Amino acid sequence: MVAHLHPAGLNPFNRFRQATRILRGTTRASNKAWYQSALELDFQLHLRTDGIHFDAWYYDSRSHSWSVAPAWDETFLSEPEKAVALAKEAISRTHQAKSSGVGVILHLADEFATAELKPELDNPGALNDLRQQVETGPDKVLADTSLSADEYAWRLLPYPAAGSETIATAITLSRRYAPLLDAFRRAGEEANSPVVTRAVSAPLIALLSLPGFQGEHTHPAEESPEAPHAPTATPADSPKTASPLLAVLPYPRFTVLAFFNEHGDLLLLRTLQHRGQRGPANLRHTIATTAAALEMAEPQVFVLPVQPEIDPRFLADVSALGSPALAPAAPADGPSLECRMAVAVAASPPETPLARSHTFVILREEGWAAQDFLPVPKEQAEIYPTAGEMRLLRSARYARLGLAAVASLALVWIGLQLIGMVRQPEWAFKLEDSKALAGRMAMMNAQKAKSEHWDNLLHDRSKAWANMELLARLFPAGGNVMAKSFQHSAKTETAQAKTRAGFVKEWKISGLARDEALERLANLNTREGIDAVFEEVHRVTGNTAFQTNLSSRSIVVNIRTLENNQFKPLTVIDEFSDGDETTYPYTFDLTITQRFESADPMAVLAAKAP
Repeated sequence: MVAHLHPAGLNPFNRFRQATRILRGTTRASNKAWYQSALELDFQLHLRTDGIHFDAWYYDSRSHSWSVAPAWDETFLSEPEKAVALAKEAISRTHQAKSSGVGVILHLADEFATAELKPELDNPGALNDLRQQVETGPDKVLADTSLSADEYAWRLLPYPAAGSETIATAITLSRRYAPLLDAFRRAGEEANSPVVTRAVSAPLIALLSLPGFQGEHTHPAEESPEAPHAPTATPADSPKTASPLLAVLPYPRFTVLAFFNEHGDLLLLRTLQHRGQRGPANLRHTIATTAAALEMAEPQVFVLPVQPEIDPRFLADVSALGSPALAPAAPADGPSLECRMAVAVAASPPETPLARSHTFVILREEGWAAQDFLPVPKEQAEIYPTAGEMRLLRSARYARLGLAAVASLALVWIGLQLIGMVRQPEWAFKLEDSKALAGRMAMMNAQKAKSEHWDNLLHDRSKAWANMELLARLFPAGGNVMAKSFQHSAKTETAQAKTRAGFVKEWKISGLARDEALERLANLNTREGIDAVFEEVHRVTGNTAFQTNLSSRSIVVNIRTLENNQFKPLTVIDEFSDGDETTYPYTFDLTITQRFESADPMAVLAAKAP
């Protein structure tokens, strides 16, 4: 792979040459996936770690399907070759899925800490500016600057609720996973296939699931236009939930407490470190004192399923304010809650007052919950031209090629004109040549007519394997039907010479049926039911004889159902056997007649072969 230099160290001419090499040597001009977010790509690799468990899942947004990805662990941080191998496997899966690129989303659940802002920055109108400034200059935003910006990353999380002591808090994560994501991106550049990374805080993503769980356990009141107004925090028409909420996220190494007011807006986010224990030692006291300080009377408590099992002692501490509501746990063999919520950010939120609260609206729509803690370093991102610059370079290249093509065509046209003036082809015309050409054309036309005639006769009108597929689609396995006989015939209709003849195909099927199959037989006896079966056979086999959307074809179905004289009622379900005719109370005779008119594309040529 050619090493590219930062444009700041190159003169204008060398910058243009490097940009041109990138245009010719990469797919950045033709594949927009290079410039998309990881969560916007169709094919994604989700990696999650809570310090103990390491999960990996593939997700295809086109089919909304999850599949297990190769395992990974903490050794990937110190052994980059393992990360490169995993990236290559992901790129291979991306090509198999025919996707434009792969988005690698790293869910970090092994650490979570908050940092306070400087008191003088408590201005709601400057929140967006602070959001950008905390990424580039955290020392100008945070009250405590003891942590190194080279080792830690900060992102803001707003407190929209009225009564919050500050407008936001800063979430802190270490940068120790940055080399892992850098190895993924380098593998994508070497393979000339987009690998877009994103590192998100798992607790922030998990909070997005709260509206769905809260809607399952409460019956919230109607929206109240009389709600108290809170400037720049809780809107006056904010929907009210049944009561204040407390969301508890018990991760193996820490526990996150999220306090929401009765309008569903975030009041406070607290983190309790476990410090080697199974849970925080002061959880009960922290919940009680914090709820009292926030004047939260009898809040609803929700424990989110961010790990497979929760310690009963932990639940006993959480119940200090009442019985907690346990959200349904995710399947043990499926992706984690954070992975499922990350891909559901663009989906429609649940219809609950909490989902319509100001906090959860901005968490989803303004991207506060899915912020990238470990983006591409600025000095690396500036090496490659932006999407607009790539389009401009490609347009300039096409313009040069267009001018060269116009000049070449002009020279060729002038040359042809000169040759035409000197060499008049009419003067060299010979009558014998035209007669020979006419003879060859007549012979080729006769050969073409003969080929078309035999192609028509050999058309795929009725093949045994397609008819057996029809039988399988009419009566799928386990449908409480036993077919005893199956007959198929096809014959042409009388036609005059030199015309096309239509033909008729007929299927006769007899068998036995149970009560559960009567509805299936009744559906097959309708035009819509039989058309659906024929169209399915056409789709599966590719045989156009089973198309039903042509006006030159018609299908007639006749089903006769009678009682089975050999039927013997049984009382024990286990004694039923699909091959025992005495267990079927009905017999049936099914006749399907499909008529092809002479105007149909499959009509048979009645004339003799030329």
